[in-house]
Amino acid sequence: MERMRMDVEFLADDRLQGRQTGSAGYQQAADYVAARFADLGLESITGDDYFQQVPLSRALWGEGKATLVLHSREGDITFDLGVDFLAAPSTAHTDSATTAGLVFVGYGIDAPAYDIDDYAGLDVHGKIVVYLSGRPRYLPNEVGAHFASNRTKQQTAARRGAVGTISLNTPVRELRRAFTASAEHLQDPRWDWLRADESPGNSIQHLQPGVMLDIPAAKQLFMGAARSLDTIYTEIENGLVPQGFALPYTATLTSRAKHQRISSPNVVGLLPGRDPKLKHEYIIFSAHLDHIGIEPGTGLVNNGAQDNAAGIAVMLEVARLFTASERAPKRSILFVAVTAEEEGLLGSDYFAQHPPVAPQSMVANINLDMPMLLYPFRDVIAFGAEHSSLGKTAARAARRTGLKLSPDPMPEQVIFVRSDHYSFVRQGIPAIYLITGREAIDSEVDGSRAQIEFLRNHYHSPSDTADAGINYVAAQQFAEVNYAIARDVADSAQKPRWNRGDFFGELFAKE
Repeated sequence: MERMRMDVEFLADDRLQGRQTGSAGYQQAADYVAARFADLGLESITGDDYFQQVPLSRALWGEGKATLVLHSREGDITFDLGVDFLAAPSTAHTDSATTAGLVFVGYGIDAPAYDIDDYAGLDVHGKIVVYLSGRPRYLPNEVGAHFASNRTKQQTAARRGAVGTISLNTPVRELRRAFTASAEHLQDPRWDWLRADESPGNSIQHLQPGVMLDIPAAKQLFMGAARSLDTIYTEIENGLVPQGFALPYTATLTSRAKHQRISSPNVVGLLPGRDPKLKHEYIIFSAHLDHIGIEPGTGLVNNGAQDNAAGIAVMLEVARLFTASERAPKRSILFVAVTAEEEGLLGSDYFAQHPPVAPQSMVANINLDMPMLLYPFRDVIAFGAEHSSLGKTAARAARRTGLKLSPDPMPEQVIFVRSDHYSFVRQGIPAIYLITGREAIDSEVDGSRAQIEFLRNHYHSPSDTADAGINYVAAQQFAEVNYAIARDVADSAQKPRWNRGDFFGELFAKE
């Protein structure tokens, strides 16, 4: 318990300046974790003293930023960046421009298993596709989150031959996150990891960087079209899925960016398995080491004690429990402190695609991210439990440690696709991610209120500090249940498997 306190206090100290990816403070944190791995007797297999350097590109706006011009017979309409539309600097191009016709494609989703093909009957080859943000209501939350992501929509558009994308704000999205709130982040850099040829790992090279139009500006794209945007919004309110059609305009999209190359390490330690056969299979135990740095405008440090110094401390305690045991695990375990989670799960994505072991030998991922160590608890929540056999494993482990497994209390937040475990899911690897439950041992503590209060007032805030609310009794409980899960997976005769018919298993599994 005291060791975890020391780990959190070091990692969440002002001297590390918020552990922003690529910073000197982040490197201090990485050095610390590497030293802790060495003290625990974990092996380095990266060839660089526990470090796996992740090559990153940081894109900032260049001169001219981004433009959007709508062309019609009556003349041109020039939209204002930050007022009418939003864009992010491209990680793929420093200077790009595309002029093409526009085609509305509904939500821009192609999901055969759910009888959705928003491109049916539409020719979008060489066109800029225009799609609504979001997805149909009837799609399950996590499945819907996958298809609603710009990543998926842009991949679909490119596969259909489009050359650019325009996303449309909707009344539903506006209620959830106002366009003006998003506009406050217009100057934020955009990050990606780099392939060996220096191309960005997640970019689509021949697709013009996408933009998002606010509702008043978006309506102008539908003037004189088959249906107005107001009609389409009414269809959505009535539960209908809008059908696509060609729009009577062309548009020009331009973007200018400048790129900075940055290297920031994942930290990787190996605990070898003891079984002659199973030791060649690897469980990946992950937690992100980075945070968001200095608060703009105030100079205050975002120390990220819960997010995610606490997760790293718990991971180190799980490693200690294994190394202190007289019985080594049958399977091998890789403990991985990943970089650039806050920049888009980039460190874990790089590791999952460039592991220091054979890719097919990675059989499970257990992830730790902002565990919410606020009070001693009676239950845990396991995101991803319903997708693979890891759900039953987590339930058994919870019982063995005197806890119970509770359902996700916030399914609308689709946490399963929002942390580092999802990088492994995309490589077909079953994964699970735990946080503490909302049932406190002390009946006078309202766990739901405590978690909601933390998320509302301290998440990504300078007030997420080491001396403000981390409960180390809860930390020990949490380490023990995660150890029990990892021990079960490590010693089981069967490796984890996707549940039969699971959407993510069928979409990503490579076997």
